[in-house]
Amino acid sequence: MRCEIAVDIASCPDHVWAVVTDVTRWPRWTTAVREAVLLGGGALAYDGVLRLRAPRLPERTWRVAEFQARRHRFALRSEGLGGRAQVRFTLTPAADAGRSRLVVVHERAGWIGSPMARLTARTVEGHLQTLAADLKAHCESRHGSRGGVDAGPSRAGVPSAS
Repeated sequence: MRCEIAVDIASCPDHVWAVVTDVTRWPRWTTAVREAVLLGGGALAYDGVLRLRAPRLPERTWRVAEFQARRHRFALRSEGLGGRAQVRFTLTPAADAGRSRLVVVHERAGWIGSPMARLTARTVEGHLQTLAADLKAHCESRHGSRGGVDAGPSRAGVPSAS
């Protein structure tokens, strides 16, 4: 199964890239991820291992299967008994200067992966939509535009209390 989410962000690609690749801080600005831990510490890099917890889904361990900082692209891959999944993040400059477009593609396959994908498709797609919307809100916010990533989880469409 395949799910693709795209979002246009009124922030330069370098800023959005810095936020989206700082995966351990995702829970600070999105409700789609409860916990993100880079096993072994450090920054997101090729062959790194990331453990993610998301609401209504089991904890999952992902390996960084691709990381191309210059091309603003990375992919996470997870494999288990009878199934495999991949999430690819691709960030490109938008036609307007100072804007970005993020495309997130999630694919699952395998004799267990395909049936599980059908059972959890709405949840996974909802999390990806929330992640994209929260990233957009965070990067376009006053905190995000200054490069800070310590703001709490945003609620797309809900006015900020600050």
